[in-house]
Amino acid sequence: MLENFSWFLLVPVWVSVLIMGARFLGIGFSKKNTVILSVISTIFSALYCGYGLYYTTNNSPFETSFSFIKINSLSFNLGVYVDMLSSLIGLTVSIITLIVYIYSVFYMQGTKSFARFYSLMNLFNTTILAFIFSPNLFQMLLFWECIGAVSYLLIGFDYKKQQVSSDAKRVFLINILGDMCLFAGFVISSNIVTDITQNIELASLPFSELGLIASALVASTLPKGFTIITLLFVMAAVVKSAQFPVNSWIINAMSAPTPISALIHSSTLVMTGAFLLMRIFPIVALDNVSINVVIYLGLTTAIITSVSALVQSHIKKVLAYSTSAQLGLVFLSIGCYNPVAAVVFLVSHAIIKSLLFMCAGIVIKYSDSKNIIFMGEIRKYSPVTALCFIVGAIALSGIGFCGFNAKSMVASSFCTNVQSAIIFGIIGLLTTLYIFRLYFLVFENRSTIEYLTQKLKYPYYALFSIIFMALFVIIGSFFIPQGRLCLLYILNLLVIIISYFVYCKQIIKIPSNKFLHNNIQNGFFINKIYSMAETVCYSYFCRLIVFFDNYIIGGFEWVLKILFTYLSGLEGRMQTNNFQTYISYGIWIILLISAIFTILYMYILNFFGV
Repeated sequence: MLENFSWFLLVPVWVSVLIMGARFLGIGFSKKNTVILSVISTIFSALYCGYGLYYTTNNSPFETSFSFIKINSLSFNLGVYVDMLSSLIGLTVSIITLIVYIYSVFYMQGTKSFARFYSLMNLFNTTILAFIFSPNLFQMLLFWECIGAVSYLLIGFDYKKQQVSSDAKRVFLINILGDMCLFAGFVISSNIVTDITQNIELASLPFSELGLIASALVASTLPKGFTIITLLFVMAAVVKSAQFPVNSWIINAMSAPTPISALIHSSTLVMTGAFLLMRIFPIVALDNVSINVVIYLGLTTAIITSVSALVQSHIKKVLAYSTSAQLGLVFLSIGCYNPVAAVVFLVSHAIIKSLLFMCAGIVIKYSDSKNIIFMGEIRKYSPVTALCFIVGAIALSGIGFCGFNAKSMVASSFCTNVQSAIIFGIIGLLTTLYIFRLYFLVFENRSTIEYLTQKLKYPYYALFSIIFMALFVIIGSFFIPQGRLCLLYILNLLVIIISYFVYCKQIIKIPSNKFLHNNIQNGFFINKIYSMAETVCYSYFCRLIVFFDNYIIGGFEWVLKILFTYLSGLEGRMQTNNFQTYISYGIWIILLISAIFTILYMYILNFFGV
């Protein structure tokens, strides 16, 4: 049945083509029909993922593929690989995409490019599902590139704004670093595996043969060589999941409309790096250096981005830094050889962060601002949004709901001694502090703007979207093993109380250092360092081009000029009006051409040994 209905995953791309085709052909296609078709396409993919999850609980993974590129006996296949991991992540993506489609009707209702928005979202949905259900690393690499290209179009949706266009290009260029690492890792691994096993069918590195592939790589390479291969895969995942030191691109990605952030910056684009590590975990787990890199980068990202989120005034930047921090915990779980906890935490975070982004979108629409310093008292005018946001905040901080159980699984695998427990506790307390700072400043603090005077009138589908996601966060806790209460739980409650008096009642004043504040708010200037590096590289590249143009191309032009000047003078002197002279010229030219052809012929015979 899974093989017969694999086309369900392609329905979104057909809808994308239909929407854009109708637009280009000038066929009247209402917004209502656009949304209905998009929702139906996502329901198809959700049904397939749901059945795949049901099927794989009692059966072995299912795989089907066909030859995409065939060169003699070498074949690279495309297809579908359905197991528990792909089905669960695919179902999560499909459900969140479905809710975001409905929510986008509210947020994008005044947008002129409504059809283009839904067309790109459907196209992105197809690429991410094709990536998740990849049966081999070749297909994963192919759609890894497609995800980067489509996300560039989504982030730069308002491309007429210079800043948005610039941010989209920055995100795209940084992600190319990850693309290069994954491509290099694939090419090297494929070449080694096919050489050592003499099995050309393993060229595309199928996931059903990961055990054999891992053994072949270990057996045929030196320890340092195997480390380089695994580090290439790790760095590809680090770039795509916005981990330190390339976490700055996710801040640039906040130029995208909020529904796009609720989808690609919570459960899809940033998830692909972590999903790659989970899929090839049998290979990465064999190298201690790569595992340590995953752990240390995850910890560093979680701490740095959590601290940066504490001082942000842009509502979406707080959630963006939070995304990098929570994905750092996913990397931490993978590094602690607990991919199950990583999967559970990844799914929980995707749902929680989508809810928070959608609530933030309603706040932005309501206040017509993204600066949380000037917001406040929104709970009085939009109590449903406030309630749903606090559900997400409680879950993100690990105090309750699915977030509590998921974070407990991560803690159980990492907190093996006092030092690691203290580090994990600090990350947890920072998470609680920045998310409740955001809540109290936006929903409870005294407002300093005058236009918060009327109750928010948002359509029922926006209300349905955030309520559904909030219920999902609550109900999801029943499907995750129950966590245990510890000292961190009590400290988190204490942090909430403190943040209430600091950011809501403003009874407690926290002294601030301007230099330190600016340093943290700018993400420790990581983005500016990259900007300076880009400027320097661009400057030297331009100088190189100028040198090449002036001295190489210009020098070649000068030589040609001298040569043709000499030849034209020679040709002028050859004009004698003497017929016998012209015959002698012809004979010499024929002899010269014959000599050249004879020499070339002898060289060719010599070269081929004839």
